[in-house]
Amino acid sequence: MNFQPLRRALARPRLLIFAGLTAVSVGVYTADAQNLATAPTLSTGGVSESGTLSPFSYQFSADGAFIGRGSVDLGSKTVGIFKEVTSSATFVLSDQISNPFILRLGVDWDRFAFNTSNRLTPLPASLDAIDAVIGGDIQLTSALLVRIEAHPGIYGSFNEVTGRDFNVPIRIGASYFKSDNLIYIAGLSIDVDSNWPVIPAVGIYWKVSDNWVINGVAPRPQLQYILSDKLTLFVGADLQTETFRVDSEFGTSRGIPKLNHAILDFWEIRGGAGFTWAITGKIKLELEGGAVPYRQFDFNRADFNMSSSSWSPYIRLGLSASF
Repeated sequence: MNFQPLRRALARPRLLIFAGLTAVSVGVYTADAQNLATAPTLSTGGVSESGTLSPFSYQFSADGAFIGRGSVDLGSKTVGIFKEVTSSATFVLSDQISNPFILRLGVDWDRFAFNTSNRLTPLPASLDAIDAVIGGDIQLTSALLVRIEAHPGIYGSFNEVTGRDFNVPIRIGASYFKSDNLIYIAGLSIDVDSNWPVIPAVGIYWKVSDNWVINGVAPRPQLQYILSDKLTLFVGADLQTETFRVDSEFGTSRGIPKLNHAILDFWEIRGGAGFTWAITGKIKLELEGGAVPYRQFDFNRADFNMSSSSWSPYIRLGLSASF
């Protein structure tokens, strides 16, 4: 089975677009699932010019963001003021062990830190996810690529680590390459700890012209303008979501005992603009800024749901590399 048709298309920027408010809401839950099927794994691995299998490729990405002052509300009541710092890093090694299959192994880390003005505010000081990446890319036909990944790891506040913090989210994505410029995408996210344990979504990638691209890769759907080979401007959203378990004293320390060891579904929606600078053919730097119109802290099983709609400003810096 020949990977060349997919390699040409996958070398293009990653992709996905959400249509309408409902699709955005679904996309928040399935962001990673849809990204799985569209990351350019095969563009750096796969078949070499000599026709032999290229054994390894490496992908690294990291980013950090600062979000300004915002309020957190319980119903109509403000229960705290906070600022937020987020960080993430991912390293994945890909090994093409046969023509139709690429094995993917790696490690992923995400952190959300909340600096509150009142220690009784029912927000964790920080939430971390440290997980393995175990999965693969499967080319089913000359136009259909499927990615399946499991992310076993610890998802919690890390004040104490127990077996209850362990979780194994599963993400499945598929891309159908109608042409180099038009790709249909479907994704599925499975997380038994989440309030929505199974969530599907669909999307599309469309290169409208040589300069304009609808490139809605979750968790960062974008409209892009390619200014040059080195510089791309974009406007879009950044959809963050994760499910965590807080520690056994979290609720008691804040006067809400029912939140001890509770499961927290965290959502965050950002909107902004920025640029991507290709430092080299393999290394890219991103800078963006904008506003965060909505965040949700949902302790659903404890019937305790907080939100923030303060339109807080943010700035983000990201770095990615593929070898």
